[in-house]
Amino acid sequence: MKTFRAALLGCGRVSEFQLQAWSKIDGVQIVALYNRTAEKARQRALEFGIPLEHVYADYTELLSNEILDFVDVATAPQAHREQVEAAAACGLHVLCQKPAASNLDDMRLMMSACDKAGVLFSINENWRWRSWYREVKALLDRGVIGMPRFMRFTSRRNMTWPTLGGAPPLLVKQPYTAEMDQLLVLEWGTHLIDVSRYLLGDIQHVYARMANTSPYFKGEDRAVLVLELSGATGLVDISWATVGDEAAEQRSNTMLEHFVIEGDEGVIEVLPEPEALFRLSTRRESWEHPVYNTGSLQEAYQASYTAAQRHFYECLRDGLQPETIASDNIKTLQAVHSAYQSAASGQVVYLES
Repeated sequence: MKTFRAALLGCGRVSEFQLQAWSKIDGVQIVALYNRTAEKARQRALEFGIPLEHVYADYTELLSNEILDFVDVATAPQAHREQVEAAAACGLHVLCQKPAASNLDDMRLMMSACDKAGVLFSINENWRWRSWYREVKALLDRGVIGMPRFMRFTSRRNMTWPTLGGAPPLLVKQPYTAEMDQLLVLEWGTHLIDVSRYLLGDIQHVYARMANTSPYFKGEDRAVLVLELSGATGLVDISWATVGDEAAEQRSNTMLEHFVIEGDEGVIEVLPEPEALFRLSTRRESWEHPVYNTGSLQEAYQASYTAAQRHFYECLRDGLQPETIASDNIKTLQAVHSAYQSAASGQVVYLES
C-alpha cells in the first residue's frame, strides 16, 4: 500500500498533537516541517525523528524541494490562504487547521484554487471527533431521545486575564491571538458551531451577543449565541474571561463543555464536574458512564486529533469525501461570520442556503 508523504506547515502548540496523530497512522509519513521561526520546527523535528535538512523557515522553499502528496496546514488563520493556494498550485492535497480562513471570500478563493487543481481540500476540525460527541450522534441517529428540541453548550473559564502565576494563559499559548479583531467565536466557538451542525444539521439563523473585557486582547472574550437548527434551538454560552478559583479550575475537566440536548423522549448530558460523566435519561432507561473512555483527559484530547486525521487519510486513500470537506465546512464559517454580523447589528441574521 502506498505511503503518503506529507509536510506540516506550522509548528506551534497544536503541532505536537498533530504530529503525534500522524505517527499513529499507518500509511502516512511526515517528511518535512515548516515554521516561520525555524527553531520551533527544529525542536519538533528532533522530537519526531525528522532529519533537520527537511526543516524550513520558508514554506515555498519546502514546496519546491520536497516530494509530497499532501500538506497539513497548522499556521495562523491569516496565513492559510496563500499557503493553501501555493500547495494547490503544486498539485498537493490539503488538510487545513480551523478556522480555515479569516473571511468567507478567502475561503471561497481557497476552495476554487483546490477545485481547479483537482486536489482534496478538507478542514482539520477535531471537535466533532471527540468520542462523547460521536456517542451523542449515535444515540440521536437511533432516535433514543426522540425529536431533538433544545441543545446547550456552556463553558466559562479564564484565558484572557492575568492569573496569579503570570500572564493571561491565551497570551502564553497563542500570542498571535492578542491582535485578532475576532477572537473567541472564531477561535473556539467555531468548534461548537461545527458540532451543532454535525449533530442537528444546518443552521438557519443566528442571534449573538459578544463583549471584549480584557485589555490584553482586541477581540471578544465573552459570547452567547442562539442558533436555529432544523427545528431545534441551540444555545452556545462561552467565556474566556471568567475569573474565579484558579486552583479549582486547574482541577476541573476544562476540556469539556457542559453539554445538554433535550428531545421529546429524553435528555443526553455531558457533565464536566465533578467526575466527567456521560448521562442518558429517558422514559425507558437511565444510565451514565465516564466521559473519557481512554482513561484520561490528555489521551482523549489526543484521540480526537488522531481520529480526525485518520479520517482525512482514509478518504484520501480511498477517494472519498471527508465529513469536514471545505464545501461543507464553509457552512460552519458562514455561521461564525453571521454571529459577528448579528452581534454588531443586534439583529437575527439569516444564513444563505
